[in-house]
Amino acid sequence: MESLLIFDKQLSTSHLPISLPSQERDVLTQQQALDQVRYYYSNIWHSDDTDGRRTQSCYGLVGANTETLESAVKLNTAKDKLRISVGLLQKSELKTASEQLHRRSQALALVLNNQGLGRIHLKQCYRHIPLLDSTPHNVRFSWYNSGRSIKKLTAECAMQMLLKLDTSQPHIVRQIEKLSPLHKNIKMAQIQTQVPVIRANIAWKTGDNNWRRLAKNCPLPILIPLLDEAPLPEHNVLTSVAPILRSRAQRSDSLIDPEPFLPSLRIHLYRK
Repeated sequence: MESLLIFDKQLSTSHLPISLPSQERDVLTQQQALDQVRYYYSNIWHSDDTDGRRTQSCYGLVGANTETLESAVKLNTAKDKLRISVGLLQKSELKTASEQLHRRSQALALVLNNQGLGRIHLKQCYRHIPLLDSTPHNVRFSWYNSGRSIKKLTAECAMQMLLKLDTSQPHIVRQIEKLSPLHKNIKMAQIQTQVPVIRANIAWKTGDNNWRRLAKNCPLPILIPLLDEAPLPEHNVLTSVAPILRSRAQRSDSLIDPEPFLPSLRIHLYRK
């Protein structure tokens, strides 16, 4: 919190340009844009009207001087230390802390909630303030909606997962019967389609027809090093909603069978 307050104070005095997506074609004033970007950087809390499993995000570009960039680096270091500390706590003898918290006294619960600690959004605490070490020539934002996560597991693990479902349902019974003949150690893949994200494709001109390029996701606006009165690099503005994903032909060399073997769990077989 100390690092976040220092960073926010540095940013609050900035007069450098900011580019954020505007709502309903309204053009944001400099102060409105600054207020919005400070909110997104500083928001580390769950709110009553949002899904706690999701994170609030906003893409854009924010001009920053040396002091603001340095305070952002220190803030990112503090975020990493917090993430590591929480991870160690979860693996330690206090791994049952969540159960203990459910049994805590009403007085303790009231104190924690009054301090706001009951609504900390750890993912929003951990995520870095994105920044660049030099000013690029251009930034091209684009929607990326083909992402997916793949979790490897065995047939034995898949069976345990199936048995936790409602085994009175005919479609669950059919999947259990389908899985039963397989050896327990056969490798399988559980696939989860990820929500669309915005990526920034960043380019620096390094010489005649030579470019250095970087691609990164943009859950938060990117800090760009700028001198006083310098403009932001050339960039584009996206539609507010991700375009509908076009169907693509399945790759013939894919290691995973495109048809789900256990549809209720999104589990696929590996091709032989």
